[in-house]
Amino acid sequence: MAAKVSVQRTHVQTVRSVKMVGMLPLSRIFALRETVDQEWRSPVADAVGECWGLPAGALRFWRSSAAHVFVAPPGADSRGVLYARFAPAEDPAGYRLAEGARFHARLAAAGASVARVVPSRINTMVERIGTPLGDMYASVLGKVDGDELDVEELDGGAAAAWGAALAAFHQAAGQPALPVQSKQTDPFAALASARAALEDPELAVAARTLSTVLTASPATPLVFGHGDFELDNLRWTDGWPACFDLDESGTIPAAADVASAVRDLLGPRPGSPKHPELLTAFLQGYNRISGQTIEPQELVLPRAAFAAQQLLQATEVLDISSPSVAWLHELEGSLRTHYQIQHDLLLMTADVLV
Repeated sequence: MAAKVSVQRTHVQTVRSVKMVGMLPLSRIFALRETVDQEWRSPVADAVGECWGLPAGALRFWRSSAAHVFVAPPGADSRGVLYARFAPAEDPAGYRLAEGARFHARLAAAGASVARVVPSRINTMVERIGTPLGDMYASVLGKVDGDELDVEELDGGAAAAWGAALAAFHQAAGQPALPVQSKQTDPFAALASARAALEDPELAVAARTLSTVLTASPATPLVFGHGDFELDNLRWTDGWPACFDLDESGTIPAAADVASAVRDLLGPRPGSPKHPELLTAFLQGYNRISGQTIEPQELVLPRAAFAAQQLLQATEVLDISSPSVAWLHELEGSLRTHYQIQHDLLLMTADVLV
């Protein structure tokens, strides 16, 4: 996976990949971080925790990326280790968190392999809460036991189980309300007219080219997908993963959900997978459960679509700069590097698909 950046503790940690769509603006991350004291406590988190019966100071800062995440560490609560996730209610990230949490609760009730959802004191899975930084949508999950695997730790069997688990997720989610066959949305057309493209003629040409390719593509099966079924959102027990972080879930083409999951296996060069054997095993595992055959070449255009979505959000995310704040300056630099990688991937994809 390309570099996921998140603020964790006092530094910026490069974990694996910026979220497919939903990185919080840097100003939101900075504002929250300014409320965190030397013991990693925050009055914002305390307001959230109160709705789940947690005393002030129980939640400690963990990271901020697509949402703010605080953890109640071992011994802080009888319910075990808890992760409180929240995002501004007036920001798209808040809406995504709320919708993803409701979907997560529905899957958990159906017995799907997902993290445990912890209800609030009034027995709801999502709360809208007034805090010192404004209203937040919040949800709380229990810690998922199990191992976190990196690509380097995968073998063919684990990759096949990963693919099978995504297919099982699609089955548990049920059929989307929209027609079974549908065109993808077109982020390339939006990017072609965005300010970034106006300032970069080469990007504009590539975006228009890919929009034409997408328009000519046949309709594909839709699923209610996870949207970010990457390894860092999974924990493994006895060869099978449980998932969390459903903020990007929604109705999307099956190939798009697969492409978002296997970005690490695809690598930075479209049409030339970085880990072809593992990718083949993943797709075979997906086919075994779903009955749907997805070929590696079907992932090239959806992968570029994710890159276009992220480039469309770059200006909104990079809304402040502060060289004097080391962690913020480092985070901004990591994001700019990530967006450049997405830019280059989009240009290369246009060359491959013409």
